[in-house]
Amino acid sequence: MKSRSLVFNLSAAALVGIAPALYPSPAAAVDGYVTQRYGQAPLRTRYGECVHDGQWQPGTRYADCDAVPAEAATPAAPTDTVVEAPAPAPAPAPAPIARNVPFRVATDAFFDFDTATLRPLGREALDELATRLASSTYDAIAIVGHADRIGAAKYNQRLSERRAAAMRDYLVAKGLDDRKISASGVGSKAPTTTCPHLRGARLMACLQPDRFAEVTVAGTETLASAAAGN
Repeated sequence: MKSRSLVFNLSAAALVGIAPALYPSPAAAVDGYVTQRYGQAPLRTRYGECVHDGQWQPGTRYADCDAVPAEAATPAAPTDTVVEAPAPAPAPAPAPIARNVPFRVATDAFFDFDTATLRPLGREALDELATRLASSTYDAIAIVGHADRIGAAKYNQRLSERRAAAMRDYLVAKGLDDRKISASGVGSKAPTTTCPHLRGARLMACLQPDRFAEVTVAGTETLASAAAGN
């Protein structure tokens, strides 16, 4: 009678551990596992490991051999974990402040004597105003033109109105709402200078401050903070 040979998938240390149990007599086998001679209990090494034979494949299981390892438990959070406090909420933005925004410039930056044509400096001043209003919510813009006392009162009235209209048209061309802009003139009725005993060119130069215009904006301007300046 031929003796059968057994193929083991064992390390040298495991082989030494089971040698006394193997040599007395061959053991019965379950597919993939070596069992004890009597009964079907799996043969184990001194370390408690089941002995595989040549038919064993990964995933093969018998009795309590090669049990599926329990899933690693989720490690508990360290008890000394420091929980940071939430960052403070940002301060609320300041509410818009409703106010009148006055803008008053002497006409020596706007017009030459006896004209209603804007000078380059006058256009620069209106550009600055248009830029400021682009970031504001305004309800109305009132432009009032003035003239000096040289000439007839009726002529000066018409000249002051033409100057205010020229300023209005320039702001409209810059994108401001023409429905919110009014233009009027008061002629020479609101002088700011007296210039006594002067004639000709000297009087004309002295009266320059009387050739001015007032632009008053009524509405809401949003400031960066309550302390922001005009």
